[in-house]
Amino acid sequence: MNCVINNVIDTYLSKGRRIEVIRRYIRLKYRISIDLASIKERIKMLNLKYDY
Repeated sequence: MNCVINNVIDTYLSKGRRIEVIRRYIRLKYRISIDLASIKERIKMLNLKYDY
């Protein structure tokens, strides 16, 4: 499940989506609550260079 969440974050950040929208998508599709700080940490861990 870790890889799926990371792929969703990478895909939608590359399309220019905001973090709040990605969080809502993960909650609705996969029924996982994740806070914004955790998403930001995942972005740092993945070394993504997107503006959020």
